[in-house]
Amino acid sequence: MLKEFRCKFCHRLLAKVGEGSKVEIKCPKCKTMNLYQDETVIVYEIPENNVTKKIIARGLVQYDLLKN
Repeated sequence: MLKEFRCKFCHRLLAKVGEGSKVEIKCPKCKTMNLYQDETVIVYEIPENNVTKKIIARGLVQYDLLKN
């Protein structure tokens, strides 16, 4: 059974993957790097022009995705 693998920021469908798959895909819409590995999705690169950065408290930063 294939499962949908969507970008964790813009939710665009990137692929349909089977069990035990390891997939690394750069989203063509928002340019975010997504890594799918055994039911776990890791986002490890987000272009700076797609997020805003707010310093909430000392040592605590909040990132918000900008809408396209």
